[in-house]
Amino acid sequence: MAGIGFELKKIYGRKTLAANLWGTFYAIMTTIGPTVISAMLMLVLNYLLAREDLTVLEGRFFIASVTYAFLIALLVAVLFSSPVSRYIADCIYLEKEEDIFPSAFGVLAISSALSGLIMLALCVGMYLDPYEVPMTFIVAYYFLGVLMTATYSMMTYASALKHYVALTVSFFLGFLLAIVVYLICNNWLAIDKVTAACLALASCYFLVTFALVFQCVRAFGAPRGRYFAFLEYFRRYPKLAIGGAAYMLGLYCPTIIYWFLSDMAEKVCIFCTIPPYDSAMFLAFVVNVPSLVIFVVKVETAFYEKFSLYVSALNNGPLDLIQKERSVMARALLQQLFFVYEVQLITTVILICLVNVFFPYLNASIHMLNVFILLSLGICSVFCMYFTIVVFQYFSDYNGAYISSLVFLIITIIGSLTAALGSEFYLLSLPLLLGGLCGWILCFLLVRRRMKKLDSFLMC
Repeated sequence: MAGIGFELKKIYGRKTLAANLWGTFYAIMTTIGPTVISAMLMLVLNYLLAREDLTVLEGRFFIASVTYAFLIALLVAVLFSSPVSRYIADCIYLEKEEDIFPSAFGVLAISSALSGLIMLALCVGMYLDPYEVPMTFIVAYYFLGVLMTATYSMMTYASALKHYVALTVSFFLGFLLAIVVYLICNNWLAIDKVTAACLALASCYFLVTFALVFQCVRAFGAPRGRYFAFLEYFRRYPKLAIGGAAYMLGLYCPTIIYWFLSDMAEKVCIFCTIPPYDSAMFLAFVVNVPSLVIFVVKVETAFYEKFSLYVSALNNGPLDLIQKERSVMARALLQQLFFVYEVQLITTVILICLVNVFFPYLNASIHMLNVFILLSLGICSVFCMYFTIVVFQYFSDYNGAYISSLVFLIITIIGSLTAALGSEFYLLSLPLLLGGLCGWILCFLLVRRRMKKLDSFLMC
């Protein structure tokens, strides 16, 4: 993410109102632009499907199937993201950029194979299910899952290229293409409306994947050998891989557990879902997304500069200068972290209050409202934990990130299994809040402990 910081410092360095507005817009587009565009695409497709008199069962089937594909793609891609990010950083540091692009094809091959096997199992289940899913939808759904995985896998390489704006533009063009494909399939080709929506999503992710691969070709040229050299990093940094996967799995394991173990789950074809909980979870994510922008702006423009001065002093300076720069960096780090924590909490509470105003117009029950509030606070604590884990990445302290993520995952799983056996709907939101708070507190304590002996840790 350092590339974003360099650009932001140049923009904010002009110290004008226009520069501040452009810097804020740039930060939004580069951090949450793809997420916002993807969410908007789903909302637009839902609106278009609603205009076609889609039945409740068909609507739930479409949302559930896309949600399953999204989770499969995300969980498969996250297995590679942390080790591959470290591999890319080492290639850049060692001036071996020619090894970066071949690894992209290796990641695509393995991740697509894994997601393809899982998607094949789902497609076979849909084909055999009495719900009678059209074969056209099954084929489109298979490619949607594989293309989603390819997109999320390739997004790791956007950081190496520092083409963050190009990534957001690719998602926006994919958004436009998806709408056009849906309208053509539904109005001119007379394809089933749910299948048309699935084809529209698949076309969006195909365009984004193609654009990312094209950017890699233009930056690094044609790939030559060493397609799977990055696999060595799973052996060299197992805690890095496990920590990244544990964090993401802990975020979504309550949803997965509730789908299959809770008595409140509903089944549509082969997909189990809890519509009120899933809707509340989606809104909770939306409420907390703005904090990602604040974190990037504050950390990349303030802390990173202090960290660079400290590392420079550690390599070349006398002891007095090292201690001075470490104190300045530690003070800046704590200030920025607490600022982000406070803004995150305040923003979450304000947005929760605003959402509560519109809840009656969404025909949402009071139970869903209570779950939404607790889930929003839970996601808030998880994001705060994530912000603190990023600090460990700066220090290359993978033990701290690994321990915090595992504690978060274990507590969340135990809490989710317990809540799934209960009969109270609001209990479903507590495991994420409890796990996030425990992981966040532990992570912050480990960061403070690491800061006391940071000199010897980095030098050794």
